[in-house]
Amino acid sequence: MISPKRKAKISKFLRLTKLPYLPSILNIESGNICNLRCPLCPTGAGEPGLKKGFMQFQLFKMVFEQLKDKLRAINLYSWGEPLLNNNLISIINYVKSSNPRIRITTSTNLNVKDKKLLEDLLVSGIDEIIVSCDGSTAQIYEKYRVGGDFTLVMENLKFMLGKKKQIKSNTRIIWNFLVFKHNEQELEMARQLAKEMGVDFRAGLMRTSMKDEILKPHNETIQRDLEWIPDNPLYSAYDKEKLLPKKIIKSCRKPWQEITLNWNGEIFPCCAVYGDKYTFGNATGVLIKDIWNNENYIVCRKEILNKRIRAVTVCGICRDNGFMHM
Repeated sequence: MISPKRKAKISKFLRLTKLPYLPSILNIESGNICNLRCPLCPTGAGEPGLKKGFMQFQLFKMVFEQLKDKLRAINLYSWGEPLLNNNLISIINYVKSSNPRIRITTSTNLNVKDKKLLEDLLVSGIDEIIVSCDGSTAQIYEKYRVGGDFTLVMENLKFMLGKKKQIKSNTRIIWNFLVFKHNEQELEMARQLAKEMGVDFRAGLMRTSMKDEILKPHNETIQRDLEWIPDNPLYSAYDKEKLLPKKIIKSCRKPWQEITLNWNGEIFPCCAVYGDKYTFGNATGVLIKDIWNNENYIVCRKEILNKRIRAVTVCGICRDNGFMHM
């Protein structure tokens, strides 16, 4: 049997724009509300003009039921803090009871004062929890995670590690440290602290201007956020002198293998699209199989396959700007 990933690769190679299969990856925006104010994130920066809300269980269920036999992964995070959605545990429980083979990942800033919620998250059987914590001291951590509480994050992380051991959970917990210019000197301290705590540690690469990174030329967004980019080239995705990503992406396979569902039912080709302007359709009144092969999806696949086609969809705009760098 051909794996979903290989099927997408073959379909793109064959230049198919109308696909005979459904997506194997579902990205879920559990909500576009956050309790922190991270300056490079449009949600944290409080950009106006966008309606706010949380994913309702019935909307998720309606979409999931159409895809559950085809999915291999669900990413339960996007433009807000997932743990603020009261339906999060119900969503995970429903997936695991319907098709336990589907891998579920969420990403959280872990700034919550609810130990019961954290325990329920582990009991749910979620496969991976990524904890975003970019410092080993409160002073450095709070420079980017504005409004965050480093002590609370550490307390919650230790609680989850202890509870995981107690209930013999297989959930993988990862401390994800985004490396910026202001915190790169604390990276090794954080790595050592993670080792002492017994939690997996990952040094992540920061992204500039997360809303505009696919909508504007790379040199423009890099120049805008130059003050945040680390000096150590090992931990930077960018060449600060050339104002370009170090990794040049020539194409994209996302519209052949995944779909993103925002909290209000809007559908997008990937999780990098912020706001409703570039929607490919709304799942509240249309079947996913029809959206998956509608005009927007067919055109976007053509735009990726042929750089000479004028950009009409957000995928064409992203293509013209050199695609996402990671």
